[in-house]
Amino acid sequence: MLEHYIQKKLAAMKRNYLAPYLEKVADRYYTDGYSFLYAQASLGHAFRFAEWLEAAHVPPGKITAQHVDNWLRRFAPAPPGKRALWRQKASVAARRVLRLIRAEHFPASPSQVEVDRYVDHLRRNRGLAEGTVYLHRHYLELFLTFCFRQRPVDPPAITAKRIHAYVGTLPHGHANHRRRHTCTALRGYLRFLQMQGVATGNLLMAVPTVRQRRAALPPRWLTSADTEQLLRSMDRSTAIGKRNYAALLCMIQLGIRADDVARLSLDDIDWREGTVQVANHKPRRPYQTPLPRRLGKALADYLVKGRPASQRREVFLRHIHPRGTPVTAYAWKNMMRCAWQRAGLSEKFSGTHILRHSVATRMRQKGVGLKSIADVLGHQSIQTTTLYAQVDLPALRAVAQPWPEVRP
Repeated sequence: MLEHYIQKKLAAMKRNYLAPYLEKVADRYYTDGYSFLYAQASLGHAFRFAEWLEAAHVPPGKITAQHVDNWLRRFAPAPPGKRALWRQKASVAARRVLRLIRAEHFPASPSQVEVDRYVDHLRRNRGLAEGTVYLHRHYLELFLTFCFRQRPVDPPAITAKRIHAYVGTLPHGHANHRRRHTCTALRGYLRFLQMQGVATGNLLMAVPTVRQRRAALPPRWLTSADTEQLLRSMDRSTAIGKRNYAALLCMIQLGIRADDVARLSLDDIDWREGTVQVANHKPRRPYQTPLPRRLGKALADYLVKGRPASQRREVFLRHIHPRGTPVTAYAWKNMMRCAWQRAGLSEKFSGTHILRHSVATRMRQKGVGLKSIADVLGHQSIQTTTLYAQVDLPALRAVAQPWPEVRP
């Protein structure tokens, strides 16, 4: 695939000792639909990095991230201006080659193999969201590495003393979430071991319970004026603007999560019946919801005038490299961060979940029952819905009766 992007230095590139990795990178650029110019420029950066490594006589198995930094400092110092952008692109290209090399020369450790086995269980049997799966993977791998280093993982060797010793090393205070996520991953892993027939004794009771401070009510939610201000900030004259506007309406009017927006498929929209099927990825129970007229028009406008040509069935696709691939939930969260700033609401709101809270709160204010709100949000338990559909305290204060005076 190098021939597709490179002509002038093709022979020199194929003589380089990292030529097999450069070929794999070129294959990825072509398969993922990266633009020709971006792929060509990135391969040029990667080749310059490979030439520098060859001149320094660094074997593939010894290449580290420090070599990337040394190469950048030598050939791409970072003054302001276009040179900084060049440095960033060169760094991305070099690190992409480094990941391929490390994947081949540094096989997974015993801890990573055991974590992969647990993660496979989470995906197949528990149906957890990818973000939750990532947290379980990350914190469990740290714990197993602490216990066994590079030795094979021996589950019966996990003791209450080791658990408390590791949790005790984690920071308190602001970073308390690390302790909480670690303990959650440990409980899930111990239950998994029990399902596999491994005797764990009373280890589940030995995992500490980390208190999580949670406000009874969210500090605020979007009013109708805030919502319109946010929507007006979207530039609908561009293809990307049409896409972001339609995705934002999905979260505002349907109350669906950013992950479900990323999963929304062309097959999920029934234009004749006016319904949308939401993947509802957390409980893995899809549900149908009516398609609002305003959202339907925005989706039609994007699909007809903005969506790139692609064989993918996902509704929302990337418009830059890799063009035509689905937009991820992480990208939607970045989009919302920029949208809050552009609308002048970043001091009041942040993230995407506040949109979901706002949908439930507005429905509750209009007298909609919790069961109906739970159906719209795709909740299995009404108790979960009560955390979303909060009470309007200012309105209650306005109608509250004064405390009667007691006369002697």
